[in-house]
Amino acid sequence: MLVNYKLTVSDYRNAVALHYRLRGRWRSPLNVFLFMPIVGGLLLINDAIDAFRRGDYFSGGNYFVVLVPLCMLALPLLYRYLTMKQFKNMFPHSRTDSSLTIDLDDQRIVSEMAGLSESKILWNAIVKFAQNEKVTLFYLAKSRFLFVPTNAFSAAQRAELNDLVARQVVKS
Repeated sequence: MLVNYKLTVSDYRNAVALHYRLRGRWRSPLNVFLFMPIVGGLLLINDAIDAFRRGDYFSGGNYFVVLVPLCMLALPLLYRYLTMKQFKNMFPHSRTDSSLTIDLDDQRIVSEMAGLSESKILWNAIVKFAQNEKVTLFYLAKSRFLFVPTNAFSAAQRAELNDLVARQVVKS
């Protein structure tokens, strides 16, 4: 089965989110980007209440007390920036097109970036498989995976893929 697809930053973020969801909800480092802004917002509300209660709140030079919650609130923006940077680093800098091709059969998986690279992966190298409605992951190691947007597969191809995985991926 031959599938052409184009990767986006959203696909990459979905792949990372699925990867960490599989590791366990509370073990995910993405929780920092979720919980710290909440803590920052609560600290900022506390600072605002304290500033209204005391008239001389900033007279002692306590400006850094407001900077810490603001930095915590900025963490989601940092996450977006870092994932964008990681996504761009997956492709050569001279390449602006992120079109890829994946060819799956009973012997191997071939992932190709036309004119630049081709990777041949045998099924016995796939240690784990994960899929949701947004992204499909082929694990080559515990934290290394090949990802494909699930919507790149037609319904028939998706059924064929699930059949291939059921036959080829070693159960651990």
